[in-house]
Amino acid sequence: MKTPSEFEKTSASRELVVLGNSPGPVRPVYDAFPHQAIETDNRATAVDAIYVHVPFCTTKCHYCDFYSLAGHLAEADRFLDALEIEISFTKSRLGALRPETIFIGGGTPTLLDPPRLARLLSLITGAIDSSNLREFTIEANPNTFDADRAAALVDHGINRISFGAQSFIPSELRTLQRDHEPDNVAKAFDIARRAGGAGITNLNVDLIFGIPGQTLDSWEYSLTRALELQPQHMSCYSLTYEPNTAMTARMKRGEFAPIDESLELDMFNHVYQRMRNAGFTRYEISNYARTGENGNECRHNIHYWKGGNWLAWGPSAAAHLNGWRWKNVGSLAHYLEALLPPSATPLLPLTQMEHLTPTHWAGEVATFWMRLSDGINYAEFAERTGVDARPRLEKALKKYADMGFVELLPTHARLLEKAVPVSNTILRDTLAAFD
Repeated sequence: MKTPSEFEKTSASRELVVLGNSPGPVRPVYDAFPHQAIETDNRATAVDAIYVHVPFCTTKCHYCDFYSLAGHLAEADRFLDALEIEISFTKSRLGALRPETIFIGGGTPTLLDPPRLARLLSLITGAIDSSNLREFTIEANPNTFDADRAAALVDHGINRISFGAQSFIPSELRTLQRDHEPDNVAKAFDIARRAGGAGITNLNVDLIFGIPGQTLDSWEYSLTRALELQPQHMSCYSLTYEPNTAMTARMKRGEFAPIDESLELDMFNHVYQRMRNAGFTRYEISNYARTGENGNECRHNIHYWKGGNWLAWGPSAAAHLNGWRWKNVGSLAHYLEALLPPSATPLLPLTQMEHLTPTHWAGEVATFWMRLSDGINYAEFAERTGVDARPRLEKALKKYADMGFVELLPTHARLLEKAVPVSNTILRDTLAAFD
């Protein structure tokens, strides 16, 4: 997961303000910052995390539904100029920022050349008090990673890299329209670990299963190749055919068919056994951390899943603060138009802003939180959301507890292992419990 950035449709339980529609003109919304979200008595500690979206890519992967642009690097300097203004604007509203985590995603942030990459990182680190910063992640494509870029990362405090491998089978990479070769992943790992002497050792590998033409044997091959790299973290996602992606369009044209659901389930179950045997713990449905070493879970994503407060900068980036959510325009051109001259006054490039009622927000948080292997701790949940989840979940999930899918105890609720492959139904009922 990069950001929980999609705004759902309006319901009676929330107030949704649509401020503009991409790709149309950006409506002037400079004064639309949700001031109500700011806890003025605790401004310095309100933000748990920061997400920064860099939209540039070498190619557009066919399965990807995140906002990105193939090429357009000629706009990199203007993008950084605009980002600087957006960051400055946020600081003027929130004051000191002391996040625990930062995540730079995209797109491909490491597509920026070393000087521009250094400028990006300087803009971010210059805007925060780093005394509370524990995890500073950047996404990287193995094809656009070299020693100079790695040195820039080390110099600016990056301590975690997420490499998008997706597969170690060339034909599967071509199906996904990935532009790297399998051997580039090992080379990128080696560069990261040697960078700056001490290197960057907290490394993640992303893999995808359910790729058309993939077999259980080829999936095992990719898992083996990834594990040989000795990463600290692995994310293993099922291929999703998102609307308006090239992958979905190709499927609808009959160029290929999705793999059989029973095979996909076999792949899902196989990765769990394989990762457990390799010394990893599944702490979230699709995410594994090396067992016995502290800090290998992605703390940034945990802030998302547990309903933390995060800021987000860059085109299409979405933020959450105390029940308020807002999203930047999903267009680099309109993002630049809002923030840079000839605009007389820089405009905050928002397209949507919404206020969730405490109960609806609690329901969304519960749905994500249940994906964690530890489940929902009722006391922690109530402290975070102000809502007592226990009576709601005991009623909504009792039938699943009776079937051995859910554990319901006085202190917590969690999915049991046999429930993971059918978790979507349970998670839908979890959300409905807060309607």
